[in-house]
Amino acid sequence: MSMVSEAVSIDERVDECPSAQPGKVRQIRARDLGYRFIAGALTSIAAGALTLTFGARIGGIFLAFPAILAASLTLIEEQENSANAREDARGAVIGGLALTLFAVVAALTLGHLSGVVALLLATIAWFAGALLGYLLAWFR
Repeated sequence: MSMVSEAVSIDERVDECPSAQPGKVRQIRARDLGYRFIAGALTSIAAGALTLTFGARIGGIFLAFPAILAASLTLIEEQENSANAREDARGAVIGGLALTLFAVVAALTLGHLSGVVALLLATIAWFAGALLGYLLAWFR
């Protein structure tokens, strides 16, 4: 039996559109926040150790690691289901790619343009990349 399934659009995989629901903040359990805190702290410690061992250039790469992603995906899978956790992981990948686009634009422009203009261009690139990724994932 094959484990590979046919790709379907995101609106067929997830039964609700993304939305802000501030009232749900009160439903978060302290234990879940603790998991996220510990995952973030351990990731930061690892990035710091890598910085001390290999230098700021290597350590800085690991600071971009989504510190609470592993804990968040575990909690989503536990509380909801694997499909929702998978969709959150896909969103994290899109966000990571958009952040990479920000870094590339910043690296290419910071030495040649004013800092404000370079960061503005990098922010626009990040936003455009994130929006394009979202639209491609949602409407494919």
